[in-house]
Amino acid sequence: MAASLVTGQLAIDGGEPLRTRPFGPRWLFGESDKRQLVEVIDNANAHGWRNRMKVRAFEEAFAERHGVRHAKAVNTGTSACHTAIAAIDPEPGDEVITTPVTAIGTVSGIVLQNAVPVFADMDPDTFNIDPADIERKITSRTRAIMIVHLLGNPCDMDEIMAIGRSHGLPVIEDCSQAHLARYQGRLVGTMGDIGVFSLGGKTLTTDQGGMVITDNDDLAERAGDFAGGGGGSLGDAHRFTDLEAAVGLAQLEGWDEATRVRLRAAAVLDEVAKDLPGFTVQKVRSGDVNSYYVYGYKIEEEEAGVSPERFAEAVRAEGIPDCYGPYAGGIPMYKTGMFVNEHTYGRSRYPFVDEQGRRRVDYTKVHLPNVESELPKTGFILLRNSYTDDDAHDIAAAMKKVSDYYASRRSGP
Repeated sequence: MAASLVTGQLAIDGGEPLRTRPFGPRWLFGESDKRQLVEVIDNANAHGWRNRMKVRAFEEAFAERHGVRHAKAVNTGTSACHTAIAAIDPEPGDEVITTPVTAIGTVSGIVLQNAVPVFADMDPDTFNIDPADIERKITSRTRAIMIVHLLGNPCDMDEIMAIGRSHGLPVIEDCSQAHLARYQGRLVGTMGDIGVFSLGGKTLTTDQGGMVITDNDDLAERAGDFAGGGGGSLGDAHRFTDLEAAVGLAQLEGWDEATRVRLRAAAVLDEVAKDLPGFTVQKVRSGDVNSYYVYGYKIEEEEAGVSPERFAEAVRAEGIPDCYGPYAGGIPMYKTGMFVNEHTYGRSRYPFVDEQGRRRVDYTKVHLPNVESELPKTGFILLRNSYTDDDAHDIAAAMKKVSDYYASRRSGP
């Protein structure tokens, strides 16, 4: 372990880095993964590809882990989101309320199903979608609510489900960043009408992949038909493979321990971050469990003496490679390319503009005050399944070293 809580010249300015040893891998693979993959190859030699022996087993295990009746594996997390929207089956021009603080995969399926994303503001403490603003955004065209448990932190599901039920709107939980997170004791993905997961580079990874879960038989049937290429309705081929499922089955064995590793690391970082000038960490409600896909925080530059970008750059120079900021570049989804340029289907601008050329939404006029003031302040540290206690303490020491330096410069001699 590096010297604890070192101050002095920063590595970014030519000083000695706090840590020079490399960290362990992001994920842990071993003999179980190899055995599962060999079984797929042996079975393919005997019976050919695509018999889905591992896919079915993985789906069953994933559903059982979440206590739901149905799980449908697909090829990416983006495809999982698209499949969930297709299962809801919106009419062209219907609206889906969601958060602009997310990856493009959350919202692309909305547009691909010819529906219109309507963005709600964020809670500045939890970084998640604000239920009160969901309520304000509901119109006669609203068809569903799609929330994201951002960075691993559960949304306020009691409030969101109450809103959904009162308006007759299905709720989709995007759990891509929140594997095994819990809201008041309940696993995320199990409270809404549909839960979706990314398996591409998350706590449980199959390289690429996604999962759709639900207890609703009708939604499960539509999701399966759509992701399987379509039957009596429009579909797409979002198929998962036995090779990916083989890795998923092996990774399920260590999923709980990988989550515990992240929780232990986050607890170490919390102890240091709470005393850093200008820092606030992502708030986790009492009774919830943030599963920490990443460790999120905000920096008030005037108090901290450093911007999120510069802080992350300086921490990386100290030998901590996984520190970044701001989240999503500090840019809300409605200010990014597809929404600003309205480049969707040829020159039609559909579904933002309807068939008669009437504008349904103008994203250049969207203004969400919390998102626009708070998102540029965010930073995060991507956590690894291999972290040791020493690793976590070194990350915390680098954070304190960098913070102390810039805070001392701000306050002067």
